[in-house]
Amino acid sequence: MTKSPEFNESRLNEAVAIATTQKKPNIARIAREFNVSYTTLQDRMKKPRTQATPTPSKKNLLQPYQEKALISWIIQMRNWNLPPTASIIQAWANQALARAGSEKRASKMWPYRFESRVPVHLGLAPVKQKTKELRRIQAEDAGLLQHWYDQLKDLLDGVPPRLVYNFDECGFQPGQGRARKVLGSKSCPNLAEGERGENITAVECISADGWLMAPFFIFKASGSNHMEAWYHGSEVLPSDTMTAVSPNGWISDELSLAWLAEFNTATKDRTKQGEKRYLIFDGHGSHLTLEFLQYCEQNNIIPFGFLPHSTHLCQPLDGKPFLNYKQQFRLINNDLSFWGGKPYGKAEFLQIIQPIREKALTKRIIRESFKDRGIWPVDGRQIVQQLTNQLVIPDISVPELRGSPTPPLLLSSSVENSPPATIEALTRNQAKIMKDITDISEKTKRNLAKVFQHQMQKLEELQMTQEAICRIRTAQEPQHRLPTKRQVKPLSSNGVLKTSDAIRSIQDRKRKETARDQKRLAKQFEKVYGFRPNPRSEERIKQAIENELRSREAGEDFFIDN
Repeated sequence: MTKSPEFNESRLNEAVAIATTQKKPNIARIAREFNVSYTTLQDRMKKPRTQATPTPSKKNLLQPYQEKALISWIIQMRNWNLPPTASIIQAWANQALARAGSEKRASKMWPYRFESRVPVHLGLAPVKQKTKELRRIQAEDAGLLQHWYDQLKDLLDGVPPRLVYNFDECGFQPGQGRARKVLGSKSCPNLAEGERGENITAVECISADGWLMAPFFIFKASGSNHMEAWYHGSEVLPSDTMTAVSPNGWISDELSLAWLAEFNTATKDRTKQGEKRYLIFDGHGSHLTLEFLQYCEQNNIIPFGFLPHSTHLCQPLDGKPFLNYKQQFRLINNDLSFWGGKPYGKAEFLQIIQPIREKALTKRIIRESFKDRGIWPVDGRQIVQQLTNQLVIPDISVPELRGSPTPPLLLSSSVENSPPATIEALTRNQAKIMKDITDISEKTKRNLAKVFQHQMQKLEELQMTQEAICRIRTAQEPQHRLPTKRQVKPLSSNGVLKTSDAIRSIQDRKRKETARDQKRLAKQFEKVYGFRPNPRSEERIKQAIENELRSREAGEDFFIDN
């Protein structure tokens, strides 16, 4: 007996479309051509079915009007060249549920189940939104790697995890994004990226017990002075954060030695008398200078280098920490570009990097990175076995499409008896109307229910659009900020500047400028009126400014300073 073809809705729709164009279609031939069931095709020709739509079901998280509104919003975002990611769809679903007063929340997998219910004729499907990125593929000798792990095991025998450190550099290119999946048509637009000419190096150091040292950032600059614009919003960074400049934005011999001195200071309190610190790092040229090794010897620091070209296999920082670090940095630029903003540049780097560090370099991730790379506890069998079996080293990735975003703030009406501005208010009004109207026919009730559903769908679409516009404005706001070319001079001879010193220097400069401006205004006042103005406190000055603004809004030509 011949096995019937497996049911496929898309093939069946194509077969129906071909058959309907013919006056006397050969159903059997068309069924064989598209590999569909003859009887199913015949039944479909007798009674054509409309395209599938999201089926109202008690199992569905959203109500039918909410799903229709969400689909309309996705189509609108696609038409704006802003196809949403699964995480954005999840956030919008949570927002719709919150507006309706529901305590339910969409799970991480809900957007993927929702995608399967989207009507086929809309042309919405998961596609990849790409940017160009480099991949490093390197093969190593398993025997040499096993010997290296044996040496490391002898070195760290009996050493507690708080004394085992790993440091390395991580390069950033401001404005760089990453590829991601979105729900849209096949010809979705690429995300905008900024120019990649400005390198910023972040030197990070972690310990096997989950400890994280304050960062050291190196900017690309031709001179020795630091730009004041770099330190806008840098107060969120640790006070011991260091910054420096170099011609190419990379670490040099002098900067490497300056970082080592800071490492010695930062880790002294973590050691007991007679204990040594074990610093594992890449055998980079700037790490193997005579001065660097002598400083280690003088301060009870045991340096231990990785084998050449093996850091992507063995180094803890090259695992989850740096991968998360760069992913989170690129995701922020993706999100900003998505809403029409300009990708972050060098001036905003210190402002945005600390929240990224807090997400990417947690204690759990740091401890797991040492364990995954076989550094602490020392066990390189997994790494060596992968090379022995000639397996491809898998990427350790964190999918950005399955995060747990916080639902955006809700809009609500504060005016009594005003038109309903939320789904909850609209639902209450509709319930009151249906309760008051009792002497109407069932047909009229059904028509009213359809009108109510349409109202709720349109209100849902309106609130989604308002939130999208709000995010676009927020993303584009930094573009209107005036740039500054002011510089901050480093306090030390090696060019290193701590962010706390930079902030203090900027504040001192602003205070001096304010005092100079006040002195200049006082002289002008004395020249006009013949006497100097009385000094006023900041509160009185603020009150005077507010009085002046109120007077101008009222159309008055003067104001009274209380």
